[in-house]
Amino acid sequence: MFYSKARKRYLFFLRLLVVGVAVSVPTYYIFQKTKTILLQETQSNALNSAHTIATFLSADIERYRPLSEATELIEGSELHQTYLQYTDLLRTIKEGNDATFIYTSKYLDDQTSVFILDGEEPDSMLFSPFGSTDSMDSQELDTLQRGIITVTDLMDDPEWGVYLSAYAPIIDERDHSVVGLVGVDYSQAHFNHLTRQVAWILNIGYAILTIVLSIGLHTVILKIQQRSGLDELTGIGNKRAFNRSLHLVLEDAKRRNQNFVLCMVDIDSFKAINDTYGHPAGDQVLQNVGRILLNVSEKNRSCYRIGGDEFALILPATNLSIAENLKTALQTQLASLEILSLKSEIVSASIGMAEWVPGITAETLINQADKDLYKQKRIRTRHAHH
Repeated sequence: MFYSKARKRYLFFLRLLVVGVAVSVPTYYIFQKTKTILLQETQSNALNSAHTIATFLSADIERYRPLSEATELIEGSELHQTYLQYTDLLRTIKEGNDATFIYTSKYLDDQTSVFILDGEEPDSMLFSPFGSTDSMDSQELDTLQRGIITVTDLMDDPEWGVYLSAYAPIIDERDHSVVGLVGVDYSQAHFNHLTRQVAWILNIGYAILTIVLSIGLHTVILKIQQRSGLDELTGIGNKRAFNRSLHLVLEDAKRRNQNFVLCMVDIDSFKAINDTYGHPAGDQVLQNVGRILLNVSEKNRSCYRIGGDEFALILPATNLSIAENLKTALQTQLASLEILSLKSEIVSASIGMAEWVPGITAETLINQADKDLYKQKRIRTRHAHH
């Protein structure tokens, strides 16, 4: 597994997708619960407005009841002046609480009501003139017949569209009769406006939370990988893992009385590669060296990147004779590398080896392998000059 910049970007976006899906479930649940709360709040607002207006008209019943019982209005009459005052009041209330419609009506029959007051502008298409009729739903009929406050859910009316309505009775306390009702409607458009605002807030919160969690998760995973001993660029072991593994292999070799070989690998002219072709090309070289080390070690994960262009290979239960064959295979695979950005330049490495035998420490073994590495580098340098 090679953690190049492209690979890290891919893993980050994959984690972003996973976190996004995970966060979307509670976000959707919150949105649905919020819609339910907003609907209940809208119903409550409609009920409160209807009840307040009905209470006012019931208290002013001596002026309102003659208007409700009239069959026509004569312009300029006292009754007509009362009508204009009431409709002005309804329009003011309607503008103040964002209701879609506010009106009063009375019973005509079980299917029909008669409009008395309407809070719409008189010259608008939605205005219902005094005495005009409309169909009734069951809650409206309950309010007119039984004098109870009722409210509907959002419902679809072929004439008025989708809306919810609250109804409050206008009662004449003198004879306890229901003179009519106050209707307060909120359209689906109003409700959708509220839900869009909530959706916008939730979407922003969802995006921020997803990004923050993804970055946090990505960072934590990279930290765990680093601490667990993986080199971020090449995907093989890092220096921490090398030190730990070397001591474990040494202790195991002592118990089994088996020798093992430590190889130190240093890429030739790596600084020149970076300077000439750039660091991305250098990263590709490092990644390919890591891959080849995995191949020659038969993917047993005993290879490590211990410095910038320095690698180490631990070969358990091996001697220098066997290790020489592996060294030749490693040099051959390196020479056959084809990296387009290097423009046919051959990659090579100097390889120093040391065999552990009973009685020497890990530090001594490393020093011996390092000495052989410098010896091999001098030999390769002389050959290059000749």
